[in-house]
Amino acid sequence: MTSVSDLFSFADVPYAGVVSWGDAVPLVEAGVYVVSTSGNSDERDGRPDCPLNLGAIDSLLDARPRATIDSRAATPGDLAARLQAMWPSGEPVVYIGLAGTNTRHRVNQFYRTTLGARAPHAGGWPVKVLDSTSLWIHYGPTADAAQAEAAMIHRFAKGVPHTAARQLIDPTAPLPFANLTFPGGRRKSHGLRGFTLPPSSGDSERDAPQPDRKAFSGFREASAQPVLSAGMARYTQNITESDIDKGQLRVPRASKSIFPPLKARIEIEMNGNFYTASWDPRTDGSFERSGVIRVGKAALGKHIIAGGPRRLETTATGYKLA
Repeated sequence: MTSVSDLFSFADVPYAGVVSWGDAVPLVEAGVYVVSTSGNSDERDGRPDCPLNLGAIDSLLDARPRATIDSRAATPGDLAARLQAMWPSGEPVVYIGLAGTNTRHRVNQFYRTTLGARAPHAGGWPVKVLDSTSLWIHYGPTADAAQAEAAMIHRFAKGVPHTAARQLIDPTAPLPFANLTFPGGRRKSHGLRGFTLPPSSGDSERDAPQPDRKAFSGFREASAQPVLSAGMARYTQNITESDIDKGQLRVPRASKSIFPPLKARIEIEMNGNFYTASWDPRTDGSFERSGVIRVGKAALGKHIIAGGPRRLETTATGYKLA
């Protein structure tokens, strides 16, 4: 199991403290925060079952009566069962969040967002259906909150035991209970729809730096990620100076089997750093070409030099370039 301290250490973020759920976080600079069922940052033993607040579930369905589970009208019993199926048994970490400017302000937004509302902080809404008396918020400052959050989520997913992951509604996405997407866009296949208001002009789920959406222009996220085990390996094409200048990795046809069949956003790890990249299988022309991972010139040039092929390996959250 993974402790809060494990996450802060892995992301190289100084641990600053903990408050009970509902109390103000004193940190007024950018940072990351972790919701946990323990006030002890070194605790690795979490609850085996989801500590649901059944009254909160009723309130949520009153606010969002058209919400569905697997395209069927949601009932309190079905929602409770589905949320339980999203709980990584025995893990103390419930949610990992970030604040791009002021952590206290962001956490306060989290507190005051009502169940079913879109703003000011709908991300992590499943936290709100838990027994709040069993929750704590741990926090720490960092100038690169988005990178730290991605590293923490990667570390958490990697640490979930296979026995616990197999019990989840989406075993291929062993995220913390209330994190519904990987950094970069891949969604946990939880089957829940309509539990927050649809986005409207001016709404913003978070005040943090976001991935460059222009990099994904025209991309349709793969409707289903390949179900893969961590540790599957393939190789890129030879890496050229032109590839580095374009910020891309070319993937030969024989190596495409570990990637989504459609254009998608993926996470890629290089030398312990995590980046959101775009994946294009390039199968829509008159003949199939090498697939392309576009991670950006600055990131690629920082970690890669021109030469032969590089090993690509599947991980719990995406891909690692070895």
